[in-house]
Amino acid sequence: MLSHADVQEILRIPLIGIIPESESVLHASNHGNPVIHLEGSDVSEAYRDMVGRFLGEQVALRFAEYEKPGLFRRIFRSR
Repeated sequence: MLSHADVQEILRIPLIGIIPESESVLHASNHGNPVIHLEGSDVSEAYRDMVGRFLGEQVALRFAEYEKPGLFRRIFRSR
């Protein structure tokens, strides 16, 4: 998996946000709801951060460190 620095170097433009993977995106999409309306979820917070940066706010870049879940975590993740 590429790091955000690698992506930024390939694209040669600054990134305004990183949206983490989440099953909540699929669930919100299936219900016809924008994921940004899921209060308290990482994904909605990432979108809000990105919108803030787009509007010129100084918002720290979150979710830049990706940790691939281990085998047991993927098998026994809570649902």
